[in-house]
Amino acid sequence: MRKKLDDILRGSLQACFEKGELTECPLPEYVIEVPRNVEHGHFATNLPLTLAPLQKRSPRDVAHVILEHLKDEGNLIERAEVAGPGFINFLIRREHWYRVLSQIVARGQDYGRSTIGKGERVLVEFVSANPTGPLHLGHGRGAALGDTLCRVLSFTGHDVVREFYINDAGQQVRLLGESIYSRWMQSSEPDSPFPEDGYRGDYVRDLAEEIAGELDLKAMGREQAIERCAKLGKEKMLREIKKDLELFRVSFDVWTKESDLHDSGLLGRTLDAIRKGNQSYEKDGALWIRTSLFGDDKDRVIRKSDGQYTYFASDIAYHLDKWKRGFSKAINIWGADHHGYVDRMKAALKSNGLSEDWLAVLLIQLVKLWKGGEEIRMSKREGHYITLRELIEEVGVDAVRFVFLTKNHDSPLDFDIDLVKKQESNNPVYYVQYAHARICSIMRKAQAEGIELPRESDGLLERLVLDEELALIRMMAEFPSLLEDIALTLEPHRLTYYLTEIASLFHRYFNLGTRMSEHRVIGADTQLTKARLFMAEGMRILLYNGLNLLGVEAPEKM
Repeated sequence: MRKKLDDILRGSLQACFEKGELTECPLPEYVIEVPRNVEHGHFATNLPLTLAPLQKRSPRDVAHVILEHLKDEGNLIERAEVAGPGFINFLIRREHWYRVLSQIVARGQDYGRSTIGKGERVLVEFVSANPTGPLHLGHGRGAALGDTLCRVLSFTGHDVVREFYINDAGQQVRLLGESIYSRWMQSSEPDSPFPEDGYRGDYVRDLAEEIAGELDLKAMGREQAIERCAKLGKEKMLREIKKDLELFRVSFDVWTKESDLHDSGLLGRTLDAIRKGNQSYEKDGALWIRTSLFGDDKDRVIRKSDGQYTYFASDIAYHLDKWKRGFSKAINIWGADHHGYVDRMKAALKSNGLSEDWLAVLLIQLVKLWKGGEEIRMSKREGHYITLRELIEEVGVDAVRFVFLTKNHDSPLDFDIDLVKKQESNNPVYYVQYAHARICSIMRKAQAEGIELPRESDGLLERLVLDEELALIRMMAEFPSLLEDIALTLEPHRLTYYLTEIASLFHRYFNLGTRMSEHRVIGADTQLTKARLFMAEGMRILLYNGLNLLGVEAPEKM
């Protein structure tokens, strides 16, 4: 509906230009939004306000000119009027809302699907946890964000590839080996030293016990034992990470190893290309890249004076390889502690000829866990933290995924374990799922009473005249444009807001029938009952599609 209204506005504006009523100019940015006050109509636009400075006329004057040349060939608009300092409010004819409801039921699980991303190949890299420990809550939040974003992008026509980057080269894997070896040594020599920055979680003791059962560590020298512990420990942790992600309903198309960048020679070839492009220079025995010319606060080392490549060098090679694989856009989801890394990464890509917009980086803020009214204190350094798997076992996949998406990724998140276990309206995931289950219950009741869901809506929907019914249909109509906005803004948390709000509307509508029998979905008037069942089916479809995009189940009974 919003798109139809936008087409009308653009056509009307063009007519104004052609007739000389307005001076032709580039179209400014404007919005078409749903007013908070229902008395202001179904939609409002600020187009006259943004256009007025270019026309050197008052916004209200511009608004009146647009309305005088309104090209509404489809007879969509019942009433349009100038409001406030220069807004235009629109009231849509009721029959068009009924048509939207019919389309929702007709499209079923395809409702909301679009082709706005056709021809766009998008690579989404997310989680990318070091294979040195279990997935923690930050990884989980990134997994929920990345997976839901991929689902929405695919649903809106993008060709999406999901990728996990395995940081399996460098000091952190060596440190894992030292930590495992030290825990094994302590099993017989309790006073044996442990690495100062070693991994201290209980899982390291478990790894030490497992690996000691598979390898004869006593027969090896210390260095060989540490190398074998590192290799086997890394492989075991990666298997556990994959199990956790599968449990969390997250899958990946590609698993890229950092070590492969070194072993394949890609890293060396990338640095050679950078040198040939005159984007690097030698200083103090090290190789530097000129990122300061492209927005970074200083140049960066990509090969140290001892000949070792830096992590930054690997990351540059990895991202240039993404680009060479033909993706029109790359999206990275990183922890908030990488905020200083974003500008330097974009600068390095710009120095190699890539557009700044090619890479988008979403930063995940911290998750605070609460139980019994108190925050559960966690310390990764001391090995005291709740793993993603432990949280899933405590409250379930649906609750974890939904709650992780109740706030924008750049805001800290409070996760209340007690709240998501309660079956009440304050529990957001329960509230939305219960709306779906409630509709399924209504359908079962209708079937038991011999009332079939109508296949055709002709002549029925005109019976839907309650303000609450029309408000539900209007909000259902927003679903496709919402998904398109999410695909453009990369803000999937907006879907949880929307589902919570529309579930609230439905619950309020249902509760009307508990107070007044004439407002029940299934009542004495058979035709009205069928019309309301048809609307309830549209609502059920929308909730199912929305929850599915979040990776959350839509239960039929609760």
